[in-house]
Amino acid sequence: MMIHRIQHEIRRSFLSGNCRRVFSSSHSSPSTTGGTARKRLFQEELNIIYDSKCNICKLEMDFLARRDAKISSPSAPRKLRLTDIEGDDYDPDEPANGGVSYESGMSAIHAVAADGRVVVGVPVFSRAYDLVGLGWLFAFTEWRIMKPAVQWGYEMFAKYRTNITRGSSLKDLIQAHYDERSLKKVDGQEKECNRCDNIKR
Repeated sequence: MMIHRIQHEIRRSFLSGNCRRVFSSSHSSPSTTGGTARKRLFQEELNIIYDSKCNICKLEMDFLARRDAKISSPSAPRKLRLTDIEGDDYDPDEPANGGVSYESGMSAIHAVAADGRVVVGVPVFSRAYDLVGLGWLFAFTEWRIMKPAVQWGYEMFAKYRTNITRGSSLKDLIQAHYDERSLKKVDGQEKECNRCDNIKR
């Protein structure tokens, strides 16, 4: 029975010509709201915020980057922008990063569309692969019969991702990140105080 339903979904998608349409996320597709055009934040179509210290994540982003470069041309520029949430210069307040905090970005993959809309979880992969011409790989994630299972599977992976790929729990990594930021802030304040003292002398 399950096989018949899956076959029906495949046939329906291909025969109706909607294979490409199913990848368009409501979070990122429209460029206007209420008739008012949204300002583009960057040249690419999607900024994926990922964890470069996660080997699985890095491999997938490298693959998407290579594919994006392969199909791009002067008349068809690259579609994807990749931002490392573990980078020293990562700033959640930068408009292109959509206000995605370290905690949120590590808990689930996020992406920001050129118009500023934020996409979270499985739709990020659907949208990214669609933009590089491989959207069919994620068609099944939008099927009604598969969507709940896909969502559950991703949530389980996201929950234990860092335990598997980085050897630490998500909670420990988040705590370590904010501890490190606090230390850097204190260190910066001390250096600023020392600079002021030297000027006064």
